[in-house]
Amino acid sequence: MKSIKLSLLGLGWAAVLAATVSHAQTNAAQTNAVQTVFQSADTNCDNQVSQAEFAAYIKKSTFEKLDANKDGMISLEEWQAVDLSPEARKNFETMDKDRNGRISYPEFHDAADWKSGLNDAFSSLDRDRDSHLAPDEFMGRPMFRLLSVNF
Repeated sequence: MKSIKLSLLGLGWAAVLAATVSHAQTNAAQTNAVQTVFQSADTNCDNQVSQAEFAAYIKKSTFEKLDANKDGMISLEEWQAVDLSPEARKNFETMDKDRNGRISYPEFHDAADWKSGLNDAFSSLDRDRDSHLAPDEFMGRPMFRLLSVNF
């Protein structure tokens, strides 16, 4: 199966994309957008993002962006809006384990675990190698260069 790359930033991290890509926004707005994403990912509010929190946040927010009609499932049409490859239908069918014509969150979650570069992205951000991301590590690199899911 041919790989495609879906930018998780463009899908799941829309707030960060808006803050980092737009030349009209100030550094303060960029900082606030990244802080908002950090706080959303830090589910236990310990001011650190663990690898598990990071992966869960990315997968959930990406799924929510792919689910354009917000029905809790990704249809073939929603998938083809981002997978422009000739193998889009095959990629979709590979994830649709129950063959009901829609990808549920558990199906997407499993595919993202198997096919994503989330662990590498986390490791790249974790500069002090303490297995947690502090707010300054979160802001230290442009996310759009690190985060992708390959299908």
